[in-house]
Amino acid sequence: MSVDISSLSVAELERLKGSIDNAIANRRDTELTGLREAIEEMVANAGFTIDEVMQARTSKKRIIKPKYRNPNNPEQAWSGRGRKPGWVEEWTSSGRSLDECLI
Repeated sequence: MSVDISSLSVAELERLKGSIDNAIANRRDTELTGLREAIEEMVANAGFTIDEVMQARTSKKRIIKPKYRNPNNPEQAWSGRGRKPGWVEEWTSSGRSLDECLI
């Protein structure tokens, strides 16, 4: 949809902007309400409450145990995932095997 606004005055543009802002706010509220109702229905059909669902989302953080430990500093450990820490880079660049650091 295309609307030609090039001939509107500043006052008309301001009124149009206000109308658009109101329409956006009303549409947002309507869509949020519909979305919430759909979510509540899904949750109820599954036999849960909204509180249970929200707590499950935050309480299930997965902790990855370290796989390697720095022999020179036991406080430094690495899971083997993601970017290699500096101590691993130094260890392997000196010709040592990472297998020596396995926990």
